Amino acid sequence: MNLTADPATDSNERDELDDAVHHSMTIDEVAQFAKIPVSTVRMYQNKGILPRPERRGRVGYYGEQHRQRLVLIAHLQTRGFSLAAIKESLDAWEVGQSLDHHLGVTDVAPLLVRQPLRLSMAELLARFEGVVLTQADIQRAALLGLVELDGAEVVVPVPAFVEIGPEIAQLGIPVGEILDQYELVKESIREIADRFRQLFERHLWSDVESVKSERGALDSVVTDASKLSSLATAVVTAELHEHFRRFADDYIHQLASSQPKN
Repeated sequence: MNLTADPATDSNERDELDDAVHHSMTIDEVAQFAKIPVSTVRMYQNKGILPRPERRGRVGYYGEQHRQRLVLIAHLQTRGFSLAAIKESLDAWEVGQSLDHHLGVTDVAPLLVRQPLRLSMAELLARFEGVVLTQADIQRAALLGLVELDGAEVVVPVPAFVEIGPEIAQLGIPVGEILDQYELVKESIREIADRFRQLFERHLWSDVESVKSERGALDSVVTDASKLSSLATAVVTAELHEHFRRFADDYIHQLASSQPKN
């Protein structure tokens, strides 16, 4: 296994890496993040609309899942939904794909949304066997939100980073360039999602607002957003396949033309 560390990274940079990727929060910190009282966090937990924290000793810690859920709750409340309606819909959608997924709160392409992975640093490096993975690469992955350090473990919120990333790197593409492309693709996905959101605002939102019941309105949002997500994903996938087919054909033709003729 050919794994190296960036010799230029000193202990100060390592401390900065820890700060960048260590995202577990205490109840006080997560309350401050959500701009709500600690008592409200506890109330959300008691009502079952916020998962319980992970306990380490006597302290509970809140991660990315909790922050996303708090953002979702706040968003729905600004739309006029009561906690009872939010709870009912969360319960209904919790099996299979969550409401967070349907509404795009996770800010990740739908097919990549999975439960976060917990790995030791050795396990993370083992995923990139045969690949030079530098400290600078890990630091940049952290800044992009691809990894978080949680004590001795590495939390990978987007498992595709350790599933797809190593396969691309093992083709001979440097990890730094893979991260470059990830950043560009993520921005492109955000732009595509924003365009579909604008379609929703222009053509569907008024119909949702006219629904009388809270549950009916929320279900309409979920259904419409899910359909738009599926359609957008299908269109992007089809276009990608077509463009990859074309560039493969171009290189096949170049290869054929470079061969000596009999």
